[in-house]
Amino acid sequence: MKVRKLLAAVMAFSLCTAGLTALTGSAETTPLFGDIDGSGDIDATDASWILRYAADVGSGIYDGTLEEYVRNAGRPQPKTITDGGEKLTIASWNDNDLKNMIEVFNQDYPDITVEYVNCGANSGGAASEKYRSFLNSGEGVDMFIAESGWILNYINDEGYSVPLSELGITEDDYTNAYDYTVDIGTDNNGVLKAASWQATPGGYCYNATLAEQYLGIKTPEEMQAKISDWDGFAAMAAELSEATDGSVTVAASLDDMWQCYATSTNSPWLIDGKINTQTAREFTEMIVPYVQNNSIDVSVAQWGEYDWMVLGKEEGTLGYFFSTWCLTAGNQLEQICGAEGNWRLVQGPQEYFWGGSWLCVSPNCDNKTEAARFIKYFTSDAETMEKYALASGDFVNNKTVMEKIAASDYSNPLLGGQNQFAILKDAAVNIKLNETITEYDEDLKLSLRLALHSQPMYSAIYDGNIDAVVESFLEEAKNTIPELFPEEESTESTEQEAS
Repeated sequence: MKVRKLLAAVMAFSLCTAGLTALTGSAETTPLFGDIDGSGDIDATDASWILRYAADVGSGIYDGTLEEYVRNAGRPQPKTITDGGEKLTIASWNDNDLKNMIEVFNQDYPDITVEYVNCGANSGGAASEKYRSFLNSGEGVDMFIAESGWILNYINDEGYSVPLSELGITEDDYTNAYDYTVDIGTDNNGVLKAASWQATPGGYCYNATLAEQYLGIKTPEEMQAKISDWDGFAAMAAELSEATDGSVTVAASLDDMWQCYATSTNSPWLIDGKINTQTAREFTEMIVPYVQNNSIDVSVAQWGEYDWMVLGKEEGTLGYFFSTWCLTAGNQLEQICGAEGNWRLVQGPQEYFWGGSWLCVSPNCDNKTEAARFIKYFTSDAETMEKYALASGDFVNNKTVMEKIAASDYSNPLLGGQNQFAILKDAAVNIKLNETITEYDEDLKLSLRLALHSQPMYSAIYDGNIDAVVESFLEEAKNTIPELFPEEESTESTEQEAS
């Protein structure tokens, strides 16, 4: 009987296309046969699940389908976190922040060993998918870092994160935190599942020499008065284009402007489970004049090595929309704009934030006490948060601390001695999120970016054909997140069956 069941398990693996599709998504979203955990790769984790399933069926421990096994038995389940581990481990896709954090933390807690564990991803976006496979593998990490764009995928699943209350951390610890950071770290049931050590308000960073040469602007105060809203920014862009004959753009890319515009929109991306195109339509309408008067180059994409990254150095653009994490030594401001201190920062046309990272506790945590100490050190203790802010230049998630540093003589030589904290502290306070934020928001924001950079759309934008751009946006969204288009999938299935 055991041999017969083991054979059945092997056959189940060979014939379980339907089960795998039901588990990981439609065939269009997960085309890889054998990708058990839906990570996008067929790897050792998938093989281990098959072997465990076969062994449990063969031994009589389990008697069910592979789909049920992976859904219920083959993934982390809620459990009580413990103490007693050898070292505090934190998973992330890089240690850019963690290196500074560990160094500062060990100055006060030299006996606690903190170790960075690479989750197997080379970027935050890739980590969004890699974590699922990584955590399903049973890797014994205590905490992991998640980004704002996809954190909801993990804090809304008890198999991947535990409430901070299990570490003795509650909302009362965050009365001085910026409100939006607490909102993002709270799951759909109102449970606090993650805490951020940073707030990430952004501003408009501009070339002071070009601003004076072409616009007569001599101070940041004059610049801010000129671009205090989007109408003012558009007028300044037109003036710049005329003065330079279109040779200097007002921003390095549409993506820069989109990041600013999209994060503070008042219109939610989803209404009753359906995509709301209002924000995409409004932004597209707004940028038409920029494209028509050559004050923006539609073909330039954010992070592009040969255009976006060099425009600042070559004086091909007046400015970039930069977040706080772009402004410290060694990061985007210095990489793109140089270390000469010829750039200045203003709030720009509206408050916004870009990115940010949150500490989440893994169900596999076996260093409960140390994890709580680390989280409180960087996310709620004003004294240690100030210490970290001054050591790293990061904008920490504590209003009292940032007010103190903003009022100090802190200066950033990359910005000609400006105190970026004084400029952005009010923006951080005023950032508000829609109550209806979802796990799809970042994918929908990306879908519009892809549509705007689609070559057939260049002329559509120039001609003011907003409907064409919105349709392209919806097509990109359908390719990325087909589950938001169930009616189209149902129609396609019916047509295939009829044929």
